Amino acid sequence: MRILYIIDKMHNFAGMERILACKMNYLAVNTDYVVSLSTYEQYGNPIPFSLAASIHYEPMDVVIPSRDKMTLIHWAREYLKARRQFRLQYRQLLAKIDPYIVVCTGYSFQVMDIIVDEARRHRINVIVESHTKGETVTFAYKYSYNPKLKIIFRQWDKYIMHSLKDASCVVTLTKYDVSFWSKYVSRVEIIPNMLTINPVMVKDYRAKRIISAGRYMTEKGFDRLIEAWYIIKESRKNDEQLDGWQLYIYGDGDRTPYQKLVSKYGLEDSVHLEPATDNIAKIFSEGSFYVMSSRYEGFGLVLTEAMSCGLPCISFDCPYGPREIITDGVDGLLIENGNIKLLASAIEYLISDSDLRKTMGEKAAQNISRYGRDFVMPHWIRLFNSI
Repeated sequence: MRILYIIDKMHNFAGMERILACKMNYLAVNTDYVVSLSTYEQYGNPIPFSLAASIHYEPMDVVIPSRDKMTLIHWAREYLKARRQFRLQYRQLLAKIDPYIVVCTGYSFQVMDIIVDEARRHRINVIVESHTKGETVTFAYKYSYNPKLKIIFRQWDKYIMHSLKDASCVVTLTKYDVSFWSKYVSRVEIIPNMLTINPVMVKDYRAKRIISAGRYMTEKGFDRLIEAWYIIKESRKNDEQLDGWQLYIYGDGDRTPYQKLVSKYGLEDSVHLEPATDNIAKIFSEGSFYVMSSRYEGFGLVLTEAMSCGLPCISFDCPYGPREIITDGVDGLLIENGNIKLLASAIEYLISDSDLRKTMGEKAAQNISRYGRDFVMPHWIRLFNSI
């Protein structure tokens, strides 16, 4: 069976790209599938994750324009031009590789109808992976700040989503995302992300170090985490129990707005905005607990990774993922989404009790084994074989 994975780009050092690389490697090594990969906005950048030698990489060269610096008419003209270029190159790619299944992600929404339509013409099956809260990939969501644009793009979204009637399946990471996709496709499967790191267990639950990680972008909510930390520091200025505690955030992206917030609140001595690391397991092992402040997630891979290292986790109960990963009060704490004061209280709660951190952390490491690759990947193999 020949399987072709298509993604817009693979040059970000981020969770979704790492997951995709691990899945392809697993299939290439553990099955007789012939696995290929194509990107269309890689711009010649290297792929930061190693791929099995048998995986064939065939990049396309298409630039999907951003509307940020264009008028609507100029953008529409360039977008339609890029779509024509994508269709031509994709058609040639299908003819060359002749896959049985094409797998794309929801991040290819701008050309997803083309991916499905051309595959249908070639009698090739398509599986769409949803790696984020479903509606966030649509144009209407991206331009929801502008009521007129939202109305215009909602119609275009309907056109693209209508193409999913010809897709074989949409795979979501959580049960809560099923309702969005089931309106457009007849088959929706739930397959969670698998663990992709080799766990390094927490060294000392008395360590005064809190960890968070993710791309420096609005959806990750690091502004909310910094505000929660400021609440704690202000309310417990003379509390010796808080002395020495440090908050470390790791990730790719623009740290500037978050650094400004740290400076605004005078937290430079206790909040550290770090770049992404290629050894996150080691970072987890040096912490005492983990905090996720995301506004929304597709799954919350970093939670499973932190828990596999024995870190208890505090997370907003955001859509989607944390509720399916954390057992509240057992291996972590779930906080009402957006309630920064409650987030601050939860952080204080774990700061106050190292024994509780240890108990929750040990339970976290036990409970998270259900996301191991040998548990998750057989679901993918059964799906491929059923199509």
